[in-house]
Amino acid sequence: GLLDQAMTMGSAVLAWSPASSAQSPKTDPDRPSDVLERDFAPGGHVHLDLSAGQYEIVGTSDRRLRIEWSVRRQRDLQRVRARTNISGADAWVNIKGPDNSGFRVVVKVPTRSDLTVDFSAGEIHIAGVQGNKYIESWAGEVHIDVGRSEDYRRVHPWAWAGEIKASAFRTSKDGLFRSFDWNGRGPYVLDASLLAGELWLYEG
Repeated sequence: GLLDQAMTMGSAVLAWSPASSAQSPKTDPDRPSDVLERDFAPGGHVHLDLSAGQYEIVGTSDRRLRIEWSVRRQRDLQRVRARTNISGADAWVNIKGPDNSGFRVVVKVPTRSDLTVDFSAGEIHIAGVQGNKYIESWAGEVHIDVGRSEDYRRVHPWAWAGEIKASAFRTSKDGLFRSFDWNGRGPYVLDASLLAGELWLYEG
């Protein structure tokens, strides 16, 4: 887990700077792009292994997974690796980009989905997804639109170095080794861990 590895990271993790991140992914017809689609029913569990980049994970009414990505240069497009493996109610998605400079990805999942996300670094936005959320990130910005706070049974965000801005749960913390626990009566669990950067939990 991240907690077990945090103390070995040292200055390498702290070298990330918010100034290096860009805005959330936007559709740009001038950028080289590609797409991958797979049928996937609502109510499943999507496991995402994501390399550095700018990501948006969005819930939709479609019964499928759709991965859209773009890069700055045409020659970088062939360096992108996007793979899916679906078995019953579980989908595994692995995305590797050329680098964190201009690699943008939008992952569309059924609105009712559980998420497990292992995110390397950069910026990620999650919105419109109803379900359990287990998020781990090494460095960058993690933005989670939780929907409704009353939909959660347990919430546990943790940041080794950085800020937790959890307006959805009326909590804000910054510094080293920051975390909090929140308990409610909803059906879902939200567990988010970040080594360095900013973690945002809000009601959109």
